[in-house]
Amino acid sequence: MKIAFMPDTHFGEYDQETPPGPEEVADAMDHCIAEARLAEEVGFEGLWVPERHQRPETWWPNTTSLLAVIAANTKTVQIASTVIQPTFHHPIHLAESLAAVDNLSRGRFVFGAGVGYHQDYFKCFGVPFDKRGKRFEETMECIIGAWTQEEFDYRGEFFNYEGVKLSPKPFQRPRPPIWIGAFAPKAMERALDYEGWCLWFPPHVDILAPAVADMRQRAIDKGKTDFQITIGFEGWLGDEPNLREKHVHRWVREWSFYADNGLSPEAESKDMAEQVESMFVCVGNKQKWIDRMSEMKERVDPDWLCIRTRNPKNGSEFYPTRSECLDVIEAFGEILNELR
Repeated sequence: MKIAFMPDTHFGEYDQETPPGPEEVADAMDHCIAEARLAEEVGFEGLWVPERHQRPETWWPNTTSLLAVIAANTKTVQIASTVIQPTFHHPIHLAESLAAVDNLSRGRFVFGAGVGYHQDYFKCFGVPFDKRGKRFEETMECIIGAWTQEEFDYRGEFFNYEGVKLSPKPFQRPRPPIWIGAFAPKAMERALDYEGWCLWFPPHVDILAPAVADMRQRAIDKGKTDFQITIGFEGWLGDEPNLREKHVHRWVREWSFYADNGLSPEAESKDMAEQVESMFVCVGNKQKWIDRMSEMKERVDPDWLCIRTRNPKNGSEFYPTRSECLDVIEAFGEILNELR
């Protein structure tokens, strides 16, 4: 199991009314770069970055620029988008930008892609939310065609191109690997047409393990013997006696946002904290992390697992400083071999 780290683009608070100032944004961007450099230095094998738009808590929304900066500031780590939503991008512009990332990194880029679920993202770019699945499929066909064909023509419902000669092509030939971010059955089926499946907010291991085994078998049945199972996992590492109290509330708040389960934004019930910790969050000391990852390896055995330690602020509750965020990366570096 290889382990990646996410220098997340979250720095603010959900639904914050005051936008960040220019110094705050510049500091946040510098923070992302510092985390990326340090994660490579201490032994993480990958760096993954998300895509979010029109979100007040997200202070680096342009994913391709972040990928390029990380490529320029690292030498060995794999760099993955988890995930870009090409559905509301111009396919050829995106193909060109991502080819540049792959060349800049000398072939270390993995294109994680997903249809997209947030209607505001589509609204931001003037793209209809309806038929997004079909639009995604056409967008991917156009990106791959531009990457792999000397001269690319296309006739579809949403896109029409003639004589596209994208240059330069990606560093990796015929193209970078593609992972599909998926939760729903149709999207998971779509992932089997590519090189991997990316899952964030995984369920309890009792549910996750058979789902992964099924996906692996379905991939093998399609002749994909190197299909990649990639999973996001979150939390904080430390020895403080009040570590759980200081940190778990952030994931309770975030899960209430993503789960859309009817809880108010302030909901931080004990039951919900236990729920996220039983699924995709670990807050505890080194031995607790080693035990959780041992269970993950034994029962799920993903090809990649990405650790995220930073997510949106939760009002006036505790939030780690930049120094603390860097310290926790170094702490993970001390046990990466045991976590693998």
